[in-house]
Amino acid sequence: MDKNRSIHSLEDIFNDPDSQELLVKKPIIKPKTSYDPDVENFKEITEWIRKHDGKEPEKTHDMSRFEERRLASRLKGYRSREDMIELLEPYDELGLLKAGDDHISLKNQVKTEKQDFASLDDILSDDSALFGNTNNTINSKLFDTQKLNEFKREQENRPENKSKRKRMENFAQYEPLFKKVQAELASGVRNLVDFKSNQIELHGFYVLNGQLLYIESIGSEFESNTRSSNTIDARVHVIYENGTENTPLRNGLIASLYGSKKRHGYGKIVTEPEDSNLELTSDDQVTGYIYVLKSESNNPEIKRIQEDYPLYKVGVTNGSVKKRIANAENESTYLYGPVKICEEIQVINISSEALETAIHHALSNYQLDIDIKAPNGKIIHPREWFTADLETINDVVNGIIAKLRMS
Repeated sequence: MDKNRSIHSLEDIFNDPDSQELLVKKPIIKPKTSYDPDVENFKEITEWIRKHDGKEPEKTHDMSRFEERRLASRLKGYRSREDMIELLEPYDELGLLKAGDDHISLKNQVKTEKQDFASLDDILSDDSALFGNTNNTINSKLFDTQKLNEFKREQENRPENKSKRKRMENFAQYEPLFKKVQAELASGVRNLVDFKSNQIELHGFYVLNGQLLYIESIGSEFESNTRSSNTIDARVHVIYENGTENTPLRNGLIASLYGSKKRHGYGKIVTEPEDSNLELTSDDQVTGYIYVLKSESNNPEIKRIQEDYPLYKVGVTNGSVKKRIANAENESTYLYGPVKICEEIQVINISSEALETAIHHALSNYQLDIDIKAPNGKIIHPREWFTADLETINDVVNGIIAKLRMS
């Protein structure tokens, strides 16, 4: 584990744009393969802004406006990721993504500039993209040749046909592989190390800007000629955990993994299971245990529910799970009956209470919403019991923990 990683709090979890996908309430009916959650989430943001007369959602600290806060975080995340801008641009009816585009070309910005100047003084005094001297202009120093040369090098090394991400039609066959790696990251079977290499391994897993990716294949090598150098390159088929794919140049992907440190820290290499060290270091802190329980109550009402739905309790404890449930028959939170431990997950360097809240939020559509009469005659309203199957619960837990480790 990363020795310098701090404990993740509830605010860390809900403020992380890359975690928002995991925290979105999951529909009970699984969407069709053609359903794109990013597109639908972006449309939700657009609809919210329309309903509020063009006002963008704010990242407010008022928890009564949590929905607005969630949309604001998601919009900020979309604006900061080039792949999301490419994916969502066809649906950007309100021009929301342009607000986060710091790479608008000089040619396109000049098109919108004032054209009817009366004199040279009028031109030079205009606060334009060409002659302005504020931080809001593209080039604050007209004769800054260093910036010009940097821009030219960037353009020379950019591939002529940039590989855009697209939805992958047969992602279903790779999805179990991603879930397995997420589970291994969550449990510590795999670890993350900084990408400080000039190589990409076939069938390797990497993390770029907080997203897990898989190198499915590497094409034939060819000589790549630019004005600055001659190098050997190849096309790489990359599959991403969100169900998209593209075929970037290998050298470009390497540069992105290595260069992402400027904004997000280095890209990450996902270690192979045999390369991981499962022992905790002195800098690691066990912050609790997430547990999944199954009711073994003889209560007819509970039995009737279990005939139609899976029924599990998801909770957290800072100590032993066995001790926590020792008195289950006498506690309403366990439905006044014995329970069976189905899963027990050690939480390291993450606030277990915050993680529990995030998991409950992600599973909220499965939350049991019914009053149950206990054997002692008391009416109980379960809060931490869910009608999701064990696989769904594990996917949510592992996905959130893995995402927090990758962020």
